[in-house]
Amino acid sequence: MEPIRYRPGEAIRWLEIGAEDIRKSAKRQGQSIVRREGGRTIGRDLRDAAGAIFDLGKSAVADVLHRQAQASEVILNDDGFTIANPTSSKTVKYKDVVDMKLRGDRLTVQMKQGAVTIKPYAHIVSGRIKVPVGWSRNGLEVAYEVLIDELSARCGVTVEHL
Repeated sequence: MEPIRYRPGEAIRWLEIGAEDIRKSAKRQGQSIVRREGGRTIGRDLRDAAGAIFDLGKSAVADVLHRQAQASEVILNDDGFTIANPTSSKTVKYKDVVDMKLRGDRLTVQMKQGAVTIKPYAHIVSGRIKVPVGWSRNGLEVAYEVLIDELSARCGVTVEHL
């Protein structure tokens, strides 16, 4: 049987769009300082420069999250699953899974030896609200919980909600 690949859903493109908007804002702030537009003072120039630098940092973080999410996936095979991200890859046999616990949006899969955590690789963040962005299952958008349900069925283990 063909492997099933779960990747972060299309909603992660919002991270890329957000990063671009933040970069444009920082660029405008920087140009305003250079052109000395409006009533400029040293204090205002320093404040605007600090704001531009902060915005560039935020856009860089959004870019990193977007790239990390794009390079991450959970692959379901006939006898086990693999969690792959840019820095590591972990393969687990379904028969080795003894327990699954869902705390918030993080699924902890307990095996005979060790544990792995599956979490959304990216969140859309607005203030203090974090929303899992969902998955693309072999190219088809699905809800975040679909991966958890399918993994639970393949492992033959009920997910405990904490």
